[in-house]
Amino acid sequence: MIKTVCDDESVPHPTIIQESGRYLSAYHAILVTNVQDEIETVVEHHDAEMKLTPDDPQIVHELHDLRETINAKNYREYYHDALENRDELFTMFNLGLISLEAKGKGEVLFWDICEEADKFAQLKKYVAEEFDELRQLMCAKYLANFSVFRSMPDNWALEQLFPIIPIHKLNKKATEYATLCDITCDSDGIVDKFVDLHDVKSVLELHKLVKNEPYYLAMMLVGAYQEVMGNNHNLFGVPHEAHVFIGEDGYIIKKVIYGATLGDAVESVRFERGQLHDTFRRNVLQRIKEGRLTNVEGTKVIEFYEDQVESYTYLTPNGRD
Repeated sequence: MIKTVCDDESVPHPTIIQESGRYLSAYHAILVTNVQDEIETVVEHHDAEMKLTPDDPQIVHELHDLRETINAKNYREYYHDALENRDELFTMFNLGLISLEAKGKGEVLFWDICEEADKFAQLKKYVAEEFDELRQLMCAKYLANFSVFRSMPDNWALEQLFPIIPIHKLNKKATEYATLCDITCDSDGIVDKFVDLHDVKSVLELHKLVKNEPYYLAMMLVGAYQEVMGNNHNLFGVPHEAHVFIGEDGYIIKKVIYGATLGDAVESVRFERGQLHDTFRRNVLQRIKEGRLTNVEGTKVIEFYEDQVESYTYLTPNGRD
């Protein structure tokens, strides 16, 4: 993750503009973050050849028939039928009238119907509100390498919307719908409202993640204010910062400021880095003396510790790189 500050060459400082003797914080800063992983909210792949038996309840057979015959003309009616059938499925299970296996089959069939209905709905010029709600229910969560509380606190505190766009695969159509969650352990570390053309939307159009391929998002207009108000929630420090100057001949990265390390984060809560290092080293040497570690193993543990102390607080493969 890195924060970039873009500005014209004529501006003397990338985040501060002087105007009429006063200094104003520029808002044109961009937070760039990579997507680490995808959290599926529903089963990603269902068995299209699910075999039913005569012993399966009638409600499961009805859902199976809906899935097999749904099309562009009846999808809306079938979607509502599936909702009613799912409610009946849950009621029957709660009353002990059907088995857990039958309930599982019914749920798989229900989500298959939802996926098909959503595909047909999105092909229409006007998408009914009920399918917007369905899309929100079915959307995935993209795990992004940033902290809402550190870099976009107003999104959490004031529900301010920042334009968010992918900056990868722009020559391909975005086919996935997702919300964002950060890498903190706080359940409030999410972004689930986005800028739309006329209103606020609850999902963001993104590209499908491909294993071992990077995918980056840009969060626009975060500005200097977000950085000032950002806190060290979960000890995620300030991100790397690049000062990008744009002129008639293109752009140049004029300055790079490295973000906080784990050692910096520890010192911010009043632990002394040197004292922690000495204590850790003594503990390792004691384990070597007791025969619980070899000299080689102890050396590797100490080197690993020292390397981690100087590493970035966000997820990167090579520390500061």
